[in-house]
Amino acid sequence: MSTSKILDIAQELKKEFLDELPRTSEISLFLCGGGSAEELRFRRQIGKKISQIKSKYLYSVYYPEDMFIELILGHQRKDLLSLEDLLATGANCVVILLQSPGTFSELGAFTNYSELKNKLVVVIEPKYKHSRSFISLGPIRFLETRTQSKVLYYRMDTSNLDFLSKEIAEASRNIARHSTPINDLSNPIASCKFYLSLIYVFDLISKDYLSALIEKLADNESTDKITALTVYEAVLGGLFSERKIAYFSDKLSITPKGINDLVYDNKTKRRSSYIISLLSKFRIDTLNITLRRKYYKEVWAAR
Repeated sequence: MSTSKILDIAQELKKEFLDELPRTSEISLFLCGGGSAEELRFRRQIGKKISQIKSKYLYSVYYPEDMFIELILGHQRKDLLSLEDLLATGANCVVILLQSPGTFSELGAFTNYSELKNKLVVVIEPKYKHSRSFISLGPIRFLETRTQSKVLYYRMDTSNLDFLSKEIAEASRNIARHSTPINDLSNPIASCKFYLSLIYVFDLISKDYLSALIEKLADNESTDKITALTVYEAVLGGLFSERKIAYFSDKLSITPKGINDLVYDNKTKRRSSYIISLLSKFRIDTLNITLRRKYYKEVWAAR
């Protein structure tokens, strides 16, 4: 494929699906908590309840271990604390359910991180409200007195799911008033539709070719290549686990579920028609570039 023309198409897709994303009533949350099976199950229940709240706002809940699973378990072996930048830029707020020593460590680190300290929603059991522990006198007091973050003292058990989910939603809505995610290659949430559009238009595309394309795009904005490629790995891992993309050998392809998310999810019929038309145009352009190059290769080989 002609690299310059392909890059032009990729830049147009980035402009449409990332750079110029319209501001909506969606509020995005990263929901962090304990890692035991019981704690994870409770956290998923909370997340489901929050996502189902009926209001003029759309609450979208993300789980860091899902989006960053490839980075945490893969060859890069990053830990969640080293992904603070992606948490900070990716969502309107980060919710921490203080359930285990691991979450205490996250709280301490996130509280000291300038880009995160004002966008936390921390849930702690009421019995600890007046305790004189390091957590209460340190990070919790700091958040309550010197930041715009919210600390909620509520029971974390299944009998309290409805009430707790509504309180978390309200707190996240208040934080979202002063917390707007950045729409660029450093944002793993905002980038999802962009990557789906790339894979749709360039289907089938190798992972190596796609990563080289991302490096070129990163040169044209303030995002450094390392961050852009880290987000790239995170997004592809998340899309694959959600079965929105599939691998065929070393090539990436979009699935019917991915197409539905890209074209129809939370969109008007008019917007969906526009997206279909736009993607079809770019896909035809890509095929023409590919076939033309293949034709010229065959002509020269026959001489």
